[in-house]
Amino acid sequence: MERDFSLDVNAKILSQLLEILEESNKLELKEKLNNSIAKEIVSFLNSDGGTILIGISKDKKIIGVNSIDELQRNLSDIITDKISPRCIDFVSSHKITLDKKDIIQIDIKADRNHLYYIKEYGLSEKGCYIRLGSTCKSLMPEEIMRRYESNMPDKDITQIPSRRKNLSFQILKNYLLTHNYHFNENTFEDNLGLRTSSGSYNLMAELLADNNDIVINVATFATKDKTEYLRRNEYGSKCILLAMEQAKNYIESINQIYVNTKIRPRIEKPMFNMDAFKEAWYNACVHYKWSEANNPGIYVYSDRIEIESYGGIPKSLSKEQFLKGKSCPVNKKLFDIFKTCGFVEESGHGVPTVTKAYGDDSYIFDGNFITVVIPFDKRGLNDTTKEVIETTQETTQETTQEKIIKLLKANSRLTRKDLATLTNLTEDGVKYNLAVLKKRGKIEHYGSTKNGYWEVK
Repeated sequence: MERDFSLDVNAKILSQLLEILEESNKLELKEKLNNSIAKEIVSFLNSDGGTILIGISKDKKIIGVNSIDELQRNLSDIITDKISPRCIDFVSSHKITLDKKDIIQIDIKADRNHLYYIKEYGLSEKGCYIRLGSTCKSLMPEEIMRRYESNMPDKDITQIPSRRKNLSFQILKNYLLTHNYHFNENTFEDNLGLRTSSGSYNLMAELLADNNDIVINVATFATKDKTEYLRRNEYGSKCILLAMEQAKNYIESINQIYVNTKIRPRIEKPMFNMDAFKEAWYNACVHYKWSEANNPGIYVYSDRIEIESYGGIPKSLSKEQFLKGKSCPVNKKLFDIFKTCGFVEESGHGVPTVTKAYGDDSYIFDGNFITVVIPFDKRGLNDTTKEVIETTQETTQETTQEKIIKLLKANSRLTRKDLATLTNLTEDGVKYNLAVLKKRGKIEHYGSTKNGYWEVK
C-alpha cells in the first residue's frame, strides 16, 4: 500500500533515530495496543498522516510486543470495524525488529476527501479527532459540520470507476425481464449507463453487479437502545436490488399481525405500516450517497425500526419541500433502474407515504444523515391467535407461487437456481412450489432440465 510517511528503515538506524525523535504531529509511540488506537488513527487520517509505533514506550524504551499475529488481527478488526468511512486503503502495518524485539509499525496516509470518525460515537466530539502536536484533539460540532459538508461534493456514481473490473449482471437482467424490459445484449451496458465516459465500469455498475463488496446490515436489539444486542443480518455482496429485497423480506417477516377477536367483524392490524417502511427503505437506497464508504442500515429496536441513510436533503430543496414530496433524485440513472424494476414509483411518492402514516416527525435530520423512525403499535398483542399465524403462512405461500408464475411469464427459461435467487427461497423450496404448481395444472416444463423452458397455462 502507498505511504506518505514511514520510519521503515533498518533496525540500527531506527534505534539511533529514536534517540533524537520525539512524539509529534507525525509520530505516536505506544507501549501496547489499547482502546485509544482508533482515536489516534482517526486523528492522523484527518490531519497530515503519520506513523504509530507499538512496542515503544513514551520515554523511547524498546518494550516489544507479543503474539504478533493476534495483535495484527485485532488491529485489522479495529481499522475495518471501528472507523468510518472505510479507511483500509490509507492505513498499512507491518512488523519490524529492534534489539531482537518485535515492533508493529502503522503508517497512516492523510485523506482530504473524507472526515473520519469512530463509529461508536459518530460525527461528534467523542468521534472526530485531528492531530495537534503530539496529542489528539476533539473537533467541535461546528468544525465537524464545516469539514463534513466541504467533503461532500455531488459525485455522480456513473462517473466514479468501479473497484472491480470484471462484472456480470444476470440478477439485474432477471429483474428487468420480470418487469417486461427487453434488451439487446450488445447494447445492454451502454443503454443502462453502466460505464464511465472513459469506458470502464462505474460505481453504479458495481452496485448492480452479481457480485460486489456492498453489505447492508440489519441489526436487532432487545431494548429501546443498543444496550442489548440480539443479532445482525447481513445482506449483500450481490446485486443491490436483491440485497434490498432480502432486507425488506426480513423486516416483513417480523411484522406481526394483531387481531381483535372481541369485535365482529374482527379487526386485523399489523405491528407497523409495511408500505411506509418499504417506501422509506427503497428511497434510502436509491437516494444514498453511494460515493461514500458507508452503507444504509436498518436498526430494529423493541419499540421501533430506524432506517439510516447518508446524503441529506438535496441542496436544491428545503426541508418543507422534501417532506411534501418534491423530489430531486441524487442518483437519476439508478432511480430509473429502480423504477423499471418495480422498486419505486413516481419520484416524490415515498416521503408522503411515510409522513401520512407517521407524521413529519418520523424524519430526523442530523447534518447529512437522514433517519426514518417507524414505531411499533403493539396494541392487541394479547389477541393474537394461532388462526392468524396459519392464515399468514398460507397467504405467504400463495404469494410466493404467484410470484413464481409472474417470473416464468416474463422469462420462460429461468432455472430453479434463478428462481431461488429472485424469490429468496432455497432451491428445494423452489422445487416444492414448482411441483405444487405443476400438480394444479398452472405450469408445464418442456425439454431438458438445463435447456428446457416453462409454459404458464
